[in-house]
Amino acid sequence: GGYGRQELYPYSDVDLLLLHDRRARKDMQAVAESILYPLWDAGFEVGHSVRTVKDAIRFAKEDFIFQVSLLDARLLTGSEALYQNMLKRYQKKILYGQRQNFVRTMDELCAERREKYGTHAYRLEPHIKEGRGGMRDIQTMLWTAKAVFGLAGLDALENEGMLSSADRRSFQESWNMLARIRNRLHYISRRHNDQMYFELQEEMAAAFGCQDRQGMLAVEHFMREVYGHLQTVAVVTDLFFEQVHELSGLSDKDRGEQELERDICIRANTLRLNCIESELSKHPAVLMRLFLQAVRKDISIHHSSRRAVTRNLHLVDEHFRFSKRVANTFLALLTEENNPAPALESMLETGLLPAYIPEFGTVESLAQHDLYHIYTVDRHQIRTVDELYSLRRTEGELFASLSAPHILYLAALLHDIGKGQRTDHSVLGADLIVKIGRRMGLDEKDCELLAFLVRHHLFLPENALRRDLGDQDFIRDTAELIKDTESLSMLYLLSVADSKATGPSAWSDWKATLLSELFFKLRSCLEAECTTDAHVEQGEEQGAVWLREQIIALLQPDEKALRIAAEELPDDYLLSFRPEEILAHLRLHRDQAAVLQQKVLLFPKKKQGSWSLLMLCRDRQGLLAKLCGTLALHNLSVLAARIFTWSDGTVVDMLDLTPETATSFAEQNWQALEHD
Repeated sequence: GGYGRQELYPYSDVDLLLLHDRRARKDMQAVAESILYPLWDAGFEVGHSVRTVKDAIRFAKEDFIFQVSLLDARLLTGSEALYQNMLKRYQKKILYGQRQNFVRTMDELCAERREKYGTHAYRLEPHIKEGRGGMRDIQTMLWTAKAVFGLAGLDALENEGMLSSADRRSFQESWNMLARIRNRLHYISRRHNDQMYFELQEEMAAAFGCQDRQGMLAVEHFMREVYGHLQTVAVVTDLFFEQVHELSGLSDKDRGEQELERDICIRANTLRLNCIESELSKHPAVLMRLFLQAVRKDISIHHSSRRAVTRNLHLVDEHFRFSKRVANTFLALLTEENNPAPALESMLETGLLPAYIPEFGTVESLAQHDLYHIYTVDRHQIRTVDELYSLRRTEGELFASLSAPHILYLAALLHDIGKGQRTDHSVLGADLIVKIGRRMGLDEKDCELLAFLVRHHLFLPENALRRDLGDQDFIRDTAELIKDTESLSMLYLLSVADSKATGPSAWSDWKATLLSELFFKLRSCLEAECTTDAHVEQGEEQGAVWLREQIIALLQPDEKALRIAAEELPDDYLLSFRPEEILAHLRLHRDQAAVLQQKVLLFPKKKQGSWSLLMLCRDRQGLLAKLCGTLALHNLSVLAARIFTWSDGTVVDMLDLTPETATSFAEQNWQALEHD
């Protein structure tokens, strides 16, 4: 392992194999104790095994981790002949003729690691050793190169053409930096810790001499560098393993070539550039069309073609960026039937996306130092496109009503490009996206819509959570801001996709319910042209009159008289509930009259995303504070409230609650809450 590679860190453990022949078996306990006890006494974490050559090889067949650890073995002291015997048997019994099995097992272990530590190198708290792009990916590449091809080290990989010179340089630089980061992480943690926990990141940034500058915090500069190095390792190792699969016969068989268009073909179920690289300068638009075909055919681009794209980024000049043909290709890519997110990810990794949209490059690997966002800004924006694609299936009717879906997708991809400048990113992003839209040849109307979506992409989520959705003035003012139903639909879809792509803390059933409610109220308002004051006032007045009539009509002929007439109820209360709900409140007010003089009555109900709690009582000074305080003591959080006082002093409050603990609705002690 690491001790064999001479790659120890401050709190790394030391792995020793005490290798012996059969004649020494009876002496090995004493030998092991004489070696291990002093090491343990000195504070070393020592992993050890005591085996014969035959035992070691047999165990290596059973345990893949031990098997790859032996690839790093070095002789510390003792019999050279015994050591060489083990290596010889290892080659013969473990590696010979087993290339495909070795690669398959390595693939399985990598998949398990991704499942546990995440599939992205740009998580909020990256794992420097086991996460994607971490030290384990480096070791995995070197183990595979040695076991499958007999190539030891980066020099050998470069000499054999499995690493380009540029990849070798950037990979070595990232490896060195990750080693420094892991070293410092151990020192700061004072233990064996390889995860960049959020609370350690500022101290790490200070240790590496980072400072606040260019509108970004020191920790954001540092984490941007960390993510950049993790991404370099991830991309280079991915390219390496694609070659391994191809050379070891694990890739799809080459059954001939299918030409899709000039210079682009499919071979062995991968997409490839099919031209001499020097010819690309004559028609550079093929670089963009390659990714369009990747989306259309829903297949990956061959590693050699991805490298060719990176080598030819100099062709992405101003002429390329202002090309209407290239723009049409890019916008078509965004709105294809298949998910464009994987192709956008590949465009980012090759460098084509930031080369084509330089403004996107300003947020590449940009960290967001908060517990809200779990991805870097660049990946968050691609994730937003991914979520938008998912919404296209669940909100098909809404998508079908859009006349310009490419505008929505472009806004999703670029909604946060104003970040990292210590200014309102929505305002700056709106200015930047207009320039991008014009560069792509979009007309002024489309550019204005793009700017509107980026400028207000946080408006609906923020207001859905903070405003009274029964406030008709707010609904009317918001409808005036949005102006038309298409803009509303796009803003709603963007808001949902953005929230889902941010992280689990940014999305919940409750937030979904509120956003949906706000959307439908705004759409109804826009369709009814409710934005004129006279129309609104007249509508509210007529609505209250109609509700009073409905309540009276619902009363049973032989029913006891209510204690308060419908005419005495406030208009805003009437407009906040359905007639059936209002009548239920009035009946409770009548039937529980004596109890209401003395105590609070609670009527809880479970609904999607939250719990609903109707509270009836007599009004008095400081009541709301006492109610909310009591709810807090019972670990209940108030999400929203509709609060009313009738003319006779009866309080009717409807609260939406969520438990702060993992308590189910049935487990909640409602009786104790009512008593308190």
